[in-house]
Amino acid sequence: MKRLSFFFLLILPLSMAFSQSLTSLNFREWYNPDSEVQFSFQVVKEATQIKVYYLLETKQFTVDKYSLSWEKRDAFTQQQGTALAKPDSTGSTTSDKLKSGAFTFEIPAKPWLLVAKITNTESKISWTYVKLIEPKYPVNGWLEINKQRVAQKYVIINKEYTVQSAGSSSLFVSFYKADFPAASPPFADPENKPDRFMFYDSSFRVDPGAKFTPQKPGLYLFQRDTNAAEGFAFRCVNEIYPKFSKISDLIGPMIFITTQDEYTALLNTQGEKAKFDKVILDITADQDRAKNFIRNYFRRVELANIYFSSFKQGWKTDRGMIYLIFGVPDEVSMNDGTEIWFYKTTKQSFTFVKSGSVYDPENYVLLRDKRFMEPWFSKVDLLRKSRF
Repeated sequence: MKRLSFFFLLILPLSMAFSQSLTSLNFREWYNPDSEVQFSFQVVKEATQIKVYYLLETKQFTVDKYSLSWEKRDAFTQQQGTALAKPDSTGSTTSDKLKSGAFTFEIPAKPWLLVAKITNTESKISWTYVKLIEPKYPVNGWLEINKQRVAQKYVIINKEYTVQSAGSSSLFVSFYKADFPAASPPFADPENKPDRFMFYDSSFRVDPGAKFTPQKPGLYLFQRDTNAAEGFAFRCVNEIYPKFSKISDLIGPMIFITTQDEYTALLNTQGEKAKFDKVILDITADQDRAKNFIRNYFRRVELANIYFSSFKQGWKTDRGMIYLIFGVPDEVSMNDGTEIWFYKTTKQSFTFVKSGSVYDPENYVLLRDKRFMEPWFSKVDLLRKSRF
């Protein structure tokens, strides 16, 4: 396979490159379950190269109706980057609604942006996805199940996975049983982010290519060198995740829209559905509204778990919390290390700042402010009336 030193030398005509800054684009489709396409790509640092895995899934049309092009940029504000020739792809898979593959390039001397652009060749509608290639918290391994790479940030308890690594040496696996708390409201004091290196509860070693079956819920961190900010982590969850069905699981996300007394009443239901339903009915004051609330609110919980799962469940993260209460943002803008979500109906914007660590290089923290108190409680009041 050709190395991607050629990947950067094969430059397409500038007229074919993306011709506007990334800061001017709206990235809301990343978090929209009704989007025409879903795209993800993961960057793994190997011993002498960077490897990119990508996955394109479509809903309405077959994948052959879409083109996929790549670009290199030095900054979000750059008006025009370098369009890259189609890379040699290994392990590619194509079906009617799915296309995946991987390619490699040399480890860069400094951070830059890898940009993927997907275009419907008939409607000409495009979607842009961005990934920072950086040396700070490199992911240097991955897990596979049924010979397919695990794309999400969670694994299912008691399922068998295969551990893969950028090197041949054994991996040190740290297990953390901590069930991290849910994010505090956007008007609260700033969040305490996890320590750069937390103290693990137990540990073991595993060789690349070996089987791994997580048997306890919690966080698993895989590292070749425990003194370096290099590794990859997965949270172990139950088999129905990202959905919730058990009453004990449904209670947690209710913390954002209940009073202290209501939340205590939910904790006291002891897993009994009738008692749980009664609390929900007391909140919504109508049986139809109660059903609508359960359906819509926990659909958001599921989506938050899909989009934002990290070292803790997706609904517990800052972005997951805002997603639960305010829904899919109307506009998502990005710049170096920041995401800004804007909601038209409330004329409210939320700024998230990248706060990566070895546990999750893609973690973002909300910039909290007291001014969020009024729009927060106004939106919570609507949700309690089942108005989504």
